[in-house]
Amino acid sequence: MRTQTHSRLRSFGRSGSSIFALVFSLLAPGEGSAQQPTSPPAAGETTSIERRTTEPSLERYRSREERLRAQPLDWNQTIGRPVEVPPAAATADPAREQPGTTPEGAPDPDADERARREFPSEWRTEPQPDRRGGLNFPGITLPEAEIHLAGTQDTFTQFCENCPDVRTNRTPPSRASGKLFVNGGYCSASVISPNNIIVTAAHCCWNRSTNNWIGGWTFAPAYHNGNTPYGLFPWTTATILTAWQTSGGRQNDVCLINLGTNSVGGAVTSYTGWLGRSWNFASVQVHNALGYPGNLGGGQTLQLCNSESFSPTGAGCGGTAVLNTGCSMTFGSSGGPWIRAYRTSSWVNSVVSGYDNATCTGTFGSTFNGPRFTSSNILTLCNAAGC
Repeated sequence: MRTQTHSRLRSFGRSGSSIFALVFSLLAPGEGSAQQPTSPPAAGETTSIERRTTEPSLERYRSREERLRAQPLDWNQTIGRPVEVPPAAATADPAREQPGTTPEGAPDPDADERARREFPSEWRTEPQPDRRGGLNFPGITLPEAEIHLAGTQDTFTQFCENCPDVRTNRTPPSRASGKLFVNGGYCSASVISPNNIIVTAAHCCWNRSTNNWIGGWTFAPAYHNGNTPYGLFPWTTATILTAWQTSGGRQNDVCLINLGTNSVGGAVTSYTGWLGRSWNFASVQVHNALGYPGNLGGGQTLQLCNSESFSPTGAGCGGTAVLNTGCSMTFGSSGGPWIRAYRTSSWVNSVVSGYDNATCTGTFGSTFNGPRFTSSNILTLCNAAGC
């Protein structure tokens, strides 16, 4: 028998006022597509969907075996038909406004002690940190990021962020990043607001190929090899730019998801803290991109690429609205944060979007794209989601 949950779709203008409400049905995992709209989205700047009842997908991923079996979402399957950016828009600098930032926040001082009591089975295999807070494993060297100032395609440093276990890193960049399970696979995401909001890619939320919400969003911060040391956090609201539905475009490939509490009633920020945000900064920035790519570590460990970003120059490539950066991560890293001032201020400045072609991106598996965070995307979404 088919199990259904009901959700409501909202569209917002810049003022954040509700324009309309529609009712959707979210099919259980494996029973077909996700929510199906009864009419096209309105012309508001953002569109949101709210979870109104318990989703079966949350129960599904409570099993470690199910989490290990989840496959990375193929970004090519959900971005839909590419929309060519007009030359004028591609060469213009969108949102030439004052750069802005919001600060990161720390987790509760007793977060790990509390989590060990609440989820003891998730902590049994934890390796012991050394006095520096890193790992003390024979033969394993974990370098700090080597800064690449090339600003060119296919140039980066890649390593596993505090392998073999992310739980030993007490800093927000690692613990506030996690695996995002969705109907049909998984993406990556990070906590960016004290109001328990995560950011990921819009193609992890709305499938442009089928014009449906993907659904089933369940966040596992500090995920490692099937373990969820802080529990699983269900979605309550997902918000995207309406432009992602109607036009696509890498600059619109951003989604915010408000989270509920875990199985013991804990809020995600109490365990992980949150990362800061930055917007309207220049294209050339040193970034550390994090995610759970299936091509590295089988998607079971948090990976990191350090490189310098730049904007593509080819016609129809998005211009300064889009960022490229060198990285070997592919499917599964979708939605993972690009962080400026890593481990100091830790501002999320973009998310992993995907790959277009050699002209607009570089070599597949050596460079990928992301939306440059501006007033037009991250600020608009945060105003709607309540960052």
